[in-house]
Amino acid sequence: MRFGTGTLPNVNFTVARRSDVAWLAANGFTKNRLPIQWELLQPMLHDTVANAAARAAIGEPGAFHAGYESYITGVLDAHAAVGAKCIIDLHNYARYRDFRFQSNGSVIGLVDPVNPLIHAYTTDNTQILERIVALAPGVTLRQSHLNDFWTRAANKWKDHPGFGGYGLMNEPYDLPEPGGTVRSFAGTEDLHIWPVYAQAAINTIRAIDATNPIYLGGNEWGAAMSLGTKNPDWPLTGTNLIYEVHMYLDAGSSGQRFDFDSEVALNYNAGFGPGQIDLNTGVERLKLAVEWARPRGIKLALTETGMPIDDPRWEEMFRRLANYARQNNVEFYSWNGGNHWTSHNNAINHVPGWHQHKTLEPTMSGIMKASAGINSASLFDDGPGWGASGPVAITVYARGNLASAVTLTVSSSNGGTLSKTQLTIPAGANGQDTFTFTAGANRVTTLTYTVTSGSIAPPAPRKVYSLSDPVAYAATSLPDAAMAILAKYNACKWEMAHGYTDYMLGALADEGQQVRAISDSGYGSSVGNAMEMVNWINDSPSMGTMRVPVMRVTNGLKSTDHSVYDTTGFWCKKTTPLAEIQANPRNLVPYDLQDPHFSMAVVSVPGLNNSGVLFQASNSGVLYASELTFSNSQPQARCVDRTGALVVLTSPTRLVANTPAVLTFTCAPGAQRFRVNSNLVGSASTTFASGPLDQLMIGWGYQEYYPRQGFGGNVYAVVTGRGAPTSAELGVLERYLGTTAGIA
Repeated sequence: MRFGTGTLPNVNFTVARRSDVAWLAANGFTKNRLPIQWELLQPMLHDTVANAAARAAIGEPGAFHAGYESYITGVLDAHAAVGAKCIIDLHNYARYRDFRFQSNGSVIGLVDPVNPLIHAYTTDNTQILERIVALAPGVTLRQSHLNDFWTRAANKWKDHPGFGGYGLMNEPYDLPEPGGTVRSFAGTEDLHIWPVYAQAAINTIRAIDATNPIYLGGNEWGAAMSLGTKNPDWPLTGTNLIYEVHMYLDAGSSGQRFDFDSEVALNYNAGFGPGQIDLNTGVERLKLAVEWARPRGIKLALTETGMPIDDPRWEEMFRRLANYARQNNVEFYSWNGGNHWTSHNNAINHVPGWHQHKTLEPTMSGIMKASAGINSASLFDDGPGWGASGPVAITVYARGNLASAVTLTVSSSNGGTLSKTQLTIPAGANGQDTFTFTAGANRVTTLTYTVTSGSIAPPAPRKVYSLSDPVAYAATSLPDAAMAILAKYNACKWEMAHGYTDYMLGALADEGQQVRAISDSGYGSSVGNAMEMVNWINDSPSMGTMRVPVMRVTNGLKSTDHSVYDTTGFWCKKTTPLAEIQANPRNLVPYDLQDPHFSMAVVSVPGLNNSGVLFQASNSGVLYASELTFSNSQPQARCVDRTGALVVLTSPTRLVANTPAVLTFTCAPGAQRFRVNSNLVGSASTTFASGPLDQLMIGWGYQEYYPRQGFGGNVYAVVTGRGAPTSAELGVLERYLGTTAGIA
């Protein structure tokens, strides 16, 4: 904020779409919390003395930014449309990041961006002032500033049918010492500062709005554990006050550490001191707030909490916490529900995914629904498809909450041995059951599920391949031969013909419709690790020029069209192992940069000057990647590691405009090969340094936390996987991919 251009919508922040809100409402979520940035909504405080140039760039003193205001109104509109409510949460920690205004009202280094979506900024980082609340003379963020903000906000939104309350201030922390005006450290803050500001703001709001709830957070990050010990002036005066608290499950309650065993080993429990966290930690922490609030008749809301994924112990802790909150009438809100870059498959995650052509509900949602008695779920299955090496284990699992157990039978179309033919998915949240299947030799077998108890739809049939020679089998069935090879390498395949209009409440896309969701129809997905491809961009014109790909149908064959300027693509975001943070994540891409891997795509370009990314396997925070790209319509394969070692293999000829071609890149230590329509056009012999990858992208790229321009053509299908298929195996895959684009 204020220094540099980090205020671009869809890049530095995003705005919830109507479908995001509708999906939550359809799953029983009646109220949500929208964090907003004070400086983005009110870019100049009401009493600022600014000259004409500063006002022209930043805005008039006190005025709300029209664009950012419209984003908030749009989210409220989306809530009203589905009968839900939304809290406006001032997410500023009792601070305001401002410019330093000179005596003549100017700002040194001030830039008024050409792009109206980027807020004014300074090129001089010394010209930034962090204002903070205080009671001493010299205070820079005064009570009148907060009162003015909430006066304007209340008058603007108090009567909106989607408005659900005022989040007065998120997580005040490290406020000044008594008599001070700058941030304090080491627990020396004046605990009486925030109550004075809060009471004044409550009085201000109540003079305008007598009814909508006010959510009041306390000192020390609003922690549930210190509600009764770090807020000596509570309770405050006012009607319909709801005291909001925050609390996570890790040792320090930061919400940023996700490895259960590492957290236990810290032998620390926030709110209690020495001692290990356990399955009751969440309950015990919230109980401190509940037992303080109950005798005072105070209503509580746990407005930030979350469940780290990938460990059933976190899930049990979260289940106990959610049930305790429900039993004690505490409003309950999960954190990290947005669709921005880092949220998908984050270890605290409430973002739906896409798998087997339907919405994949996050595990956190299932537990919250169970605690509220909301019964809805979907069934999925995952497991290996290559059965030539022995038994395969397949898991059928529910996402959501089942009111009662579901039983299914599984049957084989072509013999083999099932460890059991009846499966039981238990009642409750996120249940599952696993069976094994041993295929007969040299067969293609279809496993089919039938629900025998319950009204839920079963998973789709699943094929298992035990072919002795998949390449030779191509003479019998090219699709089955190709799928057998994908199953052999646990590879992913995304066919644009399977594209849906959304990954929430979407439908199969037809000509001219947006495409936002494509399932892995190969065998790259594993239990709890769907290799989805989604597009979450908010493509409202008020958010900028980014656009969503649309479906095109040519001679009966579907492709996604990325040719319009600034069209985005599809994104599969996962995690990387981090010691003590998330040491053993389940949500991983199939390979890392140094591993043998292959990427294939069938595409076309509309002209002779197409340049940009077609497919990217990369790490979102750095520059190393393995890619298929274009340069002036010449196909390229490119790989660069963290040391700067680089291989670029370029086809000597451009693609013929609007004529599909199959591109194949194989990358192994000491051997890189690039083929166009099965013809070798380049090779190299580089060995790359290790580099963990956390994302796969189709139609564009993303590196150093910034999007990379897409290639601007049409995509029919993409394949990627770990390993080194033989030339003959690649040939089968190339022939199959060609059929998706009409290549003979």
